[in-house]
Amino acid sequence: MDFGLENENQKLKFAAQELAKRIFAKYDTKNVFEISEKAGVKIVYEKWFPTTIGEFDRKNKTICVNLNARETVEKIIAHELGHFFAQDLNLSRTEEEKFCDAFAKSLLEK
Repeated sequence: MDFGLENENQKLKFAAQELAKRIFAKYDTKNVFEISEKAGVKIVYEKWFPTTIGEFDRKNKTICVNLNARETVEKIIAHELGHFFAQDLNLSRTEEEKFCDAFAKSLLEK
């Protein structure tokens, strides 16, 4: 029994896909570097022990990419942009992570 969890995951995935479509339409690109620049989100690159692959600092509108991560830089930035665009959705931490994963996947699809 999933107690509605699968339904909630599907809702998050759908919402993330729809947001990715709106972002693509608004910025006329799927290039995460261009979207970041147009949205006023700064990207910095650092190296730290890979407990996280990237972080989004809401206060400073900054994505910090961990260059020690095994993920591609584009995937990290796409995920962190999900946090930027999901700021007003009032999601739990777990929901937001799922949302950002789905957002990144949708944004990076060819």
